[in-house]
Amino acid sequence: MSTKRVVHVVGTGTLGEPLISLLLNLQRDLEFDELTFHKNRPLLDDRVKILTLMRRGAKLAVEADKVADFEKLGLSPTYTRPEALAQATVVIDCTEEGLGLRHQREWYNHLPHARGFIAQGSEFGFGKMYAHSINDAALVPGTDRFLQVVSCNTHNLAVLLKTLALQDEAPDNLIEGRFVCMRRATDLSQDKDFIP
Repeated sequence: MSTKRVVHVVGTGTLGEPLISLLLNLQRDLEFDELTFHKNRPLLDDRVKILTLMRRGAKLAVEADKVADFEKLGLSPTYTRPEALAQATVVIDCTEEGLGLRHQREWYNHLPHARGFIAQGSEFGFGKMYAHSINDAALVPGTDRFLQVVSCNTHNLAVLLKTLALQDEAPDNLIEGRFVCMRRATDLSQDKDFIP
């Protein structure tokens, strides 16, 4: 009998919610059995978003002491956070800067059965830095359990460098480069401080 493959996403914000949705769309192609996600705060404003993810098949996990608060909003968690993590094959942390490192210390380091943990670009020190199609060869299957997916800016600059200066060229082809990264003030889903 094969082991159940479970992807667990921590966070439902700017990164987490679209990722959960994408994973639900690709579940058959990616060949995993269940998608669970952790929501920390029971917010009325997030109710529709969470219900939509649950109706599409994602299973809600919350802290044990917050189950009743989520139920008051009409959201019935399937798991507590420790239960969801205990069965996870892969954990993707989409929380705000600094929380991924804290979660690694407090939650993830104690889960020897999970095959991998992934955090976003701002979580320096979480694990081996990874940029898709840039340093794939640096990954060591079975050894690299903690990965930090580099930021969108780093990904884009790396692709430009690889395409314009290093693709099919000697690795010393690039002598110098100067870049200016321009970014929006906030993400559209952020409603604090400044709304673009």
